[in-house]
Amino acid sequence: MRAARLHAIGGIPQVDDVPEPDGTDLIEVAVAGLNPVDVTIGNGRFHGGVPDVPYVIGTEIVGTKSDGRRYWYYDRGTMAERVSPQLPGRVIEVPDGVPDDIAIACGVAGLTGWLAVTWRAPVTADDTVLVLGASGSLGRTVIEGAKLLGARTIGAARRAAAVTAAADEVVEITGSETYPEATVIVDGLWGDPFARALSAAAPGVRVVQLGQSAGAESTLQSGWVRGKNATILGMSMFRVPDTVLAESYKTLATHARDGVISFEIEHYPLASIGEAWVRQASGSPGAKIVIDF
Repeated sequence: MRAARLHAIGGIPQVDDVPEPDGTDLIEVAVAGLNPVDVTIGNGRFHGGVPDVPYVIGTEIVGTKSDGRRYWYYDRGTMAERVSPQLPGRVIEVPDGVPDDIAIACGVAGLTGWLAVTWRAPVTADDTVLVLGASGSLGRTVIEGAKLLGARTIGAARRAAAVTAAADEVVEITGSETYPEATVIVDGLWGDPFARALSAAAPGVRVVQLGQSAGAESTLQSGWVRGKNATILGMSMFRVPDTVLAESYKTLATHARDGVISFEIEHYPLASIGEAWVRQASGSPGAKIVIDF
């Protein structure tokens, strides 16, 4: 069967013929998601380690099992025509009426943003939510999700024009930008933008830290943390309990089906995985990259 594999750290994946998976409870893959974390792993920069090469890339798929039902599955090494799930708790049925590409967009990118504002730091109508790195699929979901919950939203990005129109305010990240007083910061950047945002944040600010696109280090003053009674919460999808993942996925997918949450999507065939990889590695493409099988 065909699979996308990376043969060298820092390289570009290619389509290979690989052995069929063991087992009978297989998922016939329709689409796979290509995410920033896949590129981070492939470039050797992932905090959780790097697999031995060659390895099958990918962290999420949508496909059909022998029961005729469609499922989203979240695990590493899944960008192949057929997958034998090794983590049964992360095989989640896709709600009826959700197209395959929307179902995959609701996965890693969508769920990370949704969980940030509904589970890790639940927001309310009293909150002002600042999203650092708001130009991509994750940032769009945070903004639209927080709006759904009644909060005021501010999207910050280098490509300010790419921030969803659902944001109440947009901040262009220039290196000298200033931020409003936020009660919740959802941060996919770290580095200097986060330091600037935390210095301006409201007392009692809650931070959900999701990534480090602006750098692995950020210089913070002690007074910004203790003086504001700030709470800094890390979040990794790999650490989310299966029950929370399943319930939240179904809720988000239903919202997306009903048009409450939206996604920009770019499709690539599996044969063009190299092109898709370069597109994802170029920075925030502003869309969810979907690989069609």
